[in-house]
Amino acid sequence: MIKLAFTTAVAVVAFSASAFAATFSVTEISSSGIKRANGTWTVSTDGGKVSGKADLQLDNGSPVTYKLDGKVEGGAYTVNLVDRTDGKKDCVWTGKANDKGNVFEGPVACGSEKFVIRAGVQ
Repeated sequence: MIKLAFTTAVAVVAFSASAFAATFSVTEISSSGIKRANGTWTVSTDGGKVSGKADLQLDNGSPVTYKLDGKVEGGAYTVNLVDRTDGKKDCVWTGKANDKGNVFEGPVACGSEKFVIRAGVQ
């Protein structure tokens, strides 16, 4: 019984280290502090590579979607927000975990425009 539990624990740790999938609740916040979009990110992490998709809704009700492509190193995410349907180009998010490790927050730079993304693990 102990051997089975140990083997299962080792398999879970090995799987977690190589591949991880999660859904995040996401809020985009303007530089003035106003929430401008809410939705979800579906994220896969394999080693240090991050990929996924975003489905959000702007405060005016319009949908916004984009792809996620980046990396995670030392608990910090650097993610390109690719093919945004709201027309923003060259967007990069840098997010770090809070003390509990379940919420990631950081700035986004899209050319000269800046805002913040807050992403919490569901």
